[in-house]
Amino acid sequence: MGAKAGVVAWIQASRADAAYIGSHVDCRAKDHKLNMSSTPSAPVSGHPFEGLYAFVSQHLVIVNSVLVACGTLVGALDFMAPRLALLPRLLYSCTALLALAMIAAALAPTLAARLWAATGRAWPWRGGPMWRRPGWQFGVALLIGVSVLGFASVAKASQGGWIASAIPAARALQEDLLSIRAEVSDIKLGVGEANTKLDRIALAVDPSNAADRCADLDCAVSNGASPEAVERIFSKGAQIPGGPIPQGALLLAAALSPGAGRLEVIDLLVRKGLDLDLLIPPVLSDPATLTKQGRRAVADIQQAANFAANPLAKHGQAGGNAAAKDLEAWNAVSFCFLRTSGGVSLVELAALLGDSELTAHLRARGAKPPERPLACQWKFGHAEGFARVEIDAAGKYAGVAVR
Repeated sequence: MGAKAGVVAWIQASRADAAYIGSHVDCRAKDHKLNMSSTPSAPVSGHPFEGLYAFVSQHLVIVNSVLVACGTLVGALDFMAPRLALLPRLLYSCTALLALAMIAAALAPTLAARLWAATGRAWPWRGGPMWRRPGWQFGVALLIGVSVLGFASVAKASQGGWIASAIPAARALQEDLLSIRAEVSDIKLGVGEANTKLDRIALAVDPSNAADRCADLDCAVSNGASPEAVERIFSKGAQIPGGPIPQGALLLAAALSPGAGRLEVIDLLVRKGLDLDLLIPPVLSDPATLTKQGRRAVADIQQAANFAANPLAKHGQAGGNAAAKDLEAWNAVSFCFLRTSGGVSLVELAALLGDSELTAHLRARGAKPPERPLACQWKFGHAEGFARVEIDAAGKYAGVAVR
């Protein structure tokens, strides 16, 4: 009995231990299950635009700036729709094509990567579909929005644009502003025409060059009028005077003109019929027109032609004025040229005065000294004199010869 009782007690104790162990294991399993169910898992979302929301919130300032700029551009082009024809269509076509290119790149990334690699640069979109990237989503949405609004504006261009066609007040404001712009353009055009007329009046009444006020050809040429002023005189009916003496005086006046455009005036006179090879008596009336070279040439000629023994030559009638004496000597030689050689050509006059500018201008137009020599010869009783002017191949004064 004692042994039996011991066995029974051992069995009961074993059952109690097993029940305790089972209940403990069950509790640990429940605790582990509870812990596994309460542990937070990684946030895996199937929403395709969740990244776009985060992108916008993280770059809010940049996104707002881009949206405001695009809205302003579309609004401004819409407001100016009546005045703009090509620019909006071109701009919105570019945005639409760019949006289509981005969508095509997302649908065919392999082809897009190959085309991109052809440019020699690495493909920037790696690690996941392109359309899941927030930057791509924002760019495509922006381009599509701009393109849709833009083409809606272009479709309403004949009605003043999308905004003006939908809001009468905006249409009225648009018409007022555009009419003001047209009025300003008309005012500018009127002011420009008025300024042109004032310029014409100023040229006719009080030009900066006093000689431009001359009404006749001789006054204008002698006083150095501009080529434009001389042309205006011709347009009023003026003509080259007839006869060698008036023409010679006009040619001499043009050659000695103080105006900056004297060479152009000479060309103009020649086009109007003045003979450039005309022989003229180079008689001067203004001492300022006699150059240093001219005084030297006259001294050489008078010495070679023995003017001191010529009783017909004027000596000392100009008094003590040196400039007047030089002018008197020049004119005495000029009359001697007239009697001996029939006058002086413009090329010879330029050489005597040392006018290199006039010489170059005449030579460029083919003018040459006459075939006859330029000489001064006189004889009175038993007294006589002779001097021949030498002009070199360059058209410069080269001295005198006695025979």
